[in-house]
Amino acid sequence: MVLGHEAVGIVEEVGSLVKNIKVGDKVIVPAITPDWDDEAAQRGYPSQTTEPLGGWKFSNFKDGAFGERFHVNLADANLALMPEGLTDEAAVMLVDMWSTGMMGSENANIPLGGSVLVIGIGAVGLSAIAGAALLGAADIYAAGTRPVSVKVAKEYGATEIINYREAPIDEQVREATNGAGVDSVILL
Repeated sequence: MVLGHEAVGIVEEVGSLVKNIKVGDKVIVPAITPDWDDEAAQRGYPSQTTEPLGGWKFSNFKDGAFGERFHVNLADANLALMPEGLTDEAAVMLVDMWSTGMMGSENANIPLGGSVLVIGIGAVGLSAIAGAALLGAADIYAAGTRPVSVKVAKEYGATEIINYREAPIDEQVREATNGAGVDSVILL
C-alpha cells in the first residue's frame, strides 16, 4: 500500500459524476475524505464514515498521496480548489495540521470566554491554540518546551506556557487557575 494522506496536486482525470473539479485544476487534498452521505458525517463525525476512522481512506483502505497518481472519492465534496497566491507549503499545512488542530478546538466545546489547556505545541497543537483563540477562549494554557513553538504559541493566543519539565502539568494548571482548573483540554 502506498503511504500519504494529504496533498496538493493537479487534477489529471475526473470521473463522469464530477461536476465542479476540472482537469488541470490545482487542488488541496485533505487527509480525511469522508463519504458525506453516510450517517456519521451527517451527525458531524466525517472521519468516522462507514466505520471507525472510515473517513481516513488514504494509506488505510487505498493507496495514498505519495503515489504518482491517486484517487479521491467524492471529488466535488472532498477537494478544494487552491486559492491564487497560496503556496504549496502553506496549503499542505491546511489539509492536516490546521484542520486537525481546529477540529480539536471545536470538539473541546470551549465556552466563549472560557479556558483551555492544549497539551503539545507542535504544528497541530499550535493550530489548536489558534483555533481556541478564534473560538473565543479567554485563557489558553499551552504545555510544551521548544523555544520556537513557545514563541509561536504566544503569537497564536496562548496566555500562559506550561513547561512540563518543571512540574506535572496538572499541578501547574491548578496553581495558575487558583485550583479551578480549565473548562477544556486538548491533547495532541
